[in-house]
Amino acid sequence: MKKNLSLLLVLILGVVLGVALSSWRAFPTEDMIARASCAECHDVHGAVEWEDAPFQSQIWILGDVPKADYVIVSDLFPYAQKERDSRIALRDFLAQHGVDAFQRVAIESLDGGIVILDDEYVTEDALLVPYLEGVRFTDRNQHESTWLKGVRWIIVEGTETPLRIAGRETSMGRLLLADRTTLIADHGDARFKSPYDGKLYQGDYAHTYTGARLSALLAEHAGWSRIRAIDAKGMSVGYERAQVENAIIATFRGKPALILPETGRGDWVQDLVEIVIEG
Repeated sequence: MKKNLSLLLVLILGVVLGVALSSWRAFPTEDMIARASCAECHDVHGAVEWEDAPFQSQIWILGDVPKADYVIVSDLFPYAQKERDSRIALRDFLAQHGVDAFQRVAIESLDGGIVILDDEYVTEDALLVPYLEGVRFTDRNQHESTWLKGVRWIIVEGTETPLRIAGRETSMGRLLLADRTTLIADHGDARFKSPYDGKLYQGDYAHTYTGARLSALLAEHAGWSRIRAIDAKGMSVGYERAQVENAIIATFRGKPALILPETGRGDWVQDLVEIVIEG
């Protein structure tokens, strides 16, 4: 009996020791980590060097701006310099993008938070500061509930109304801060012959666009059957109702555009300025 018990204990000890040794071999030591190259880290888990982090984080500035565009966070706050108290006033940031006057500005975070401020409440204390997820908005004059982390979009509602929809003046900023939707458009088929196994691989890709549904903007004109979309150069394209049933007005290449999800870019009207009901 004692012999069997001793044998059982030896077996259990062997299993525990084997698991321990396997675990030790599965994870690199600190010395191994220190000697690993950047390329090896990238290959293992897609790591990035801290001096550039987060080098691909972006802030989009949309709405009533000369050109909707994005800023790479590491260009705004050079992380490599590791400067203390890095910051930029929200007004200065807007001025850098051609916005000198506005009615409202909205700050949105990647996790769905949004803060909207009227012009009079955007003081020199309204700041954009570095944050691990990119940028944080902070303002000592505002309640902390407005201090968004991970800012990804800044939407401007300007003082002018360069868009005209069925006789009503509006702007891209007003549309984005009202009832908006996101749709998928501009589909493509990517085919690639792998250099590793020689097989042909396929993947479908597309883009998402956020804007205002045209049908909602024309809702008060219930009986319309045809519209004409006009761009900034005065060129126009006519559409039957069925063609634009799912269309939205959204930003494309920095300007407002009429986007039709079922068709290619060639059928869209870019740099849109007016929608006219023809029948």
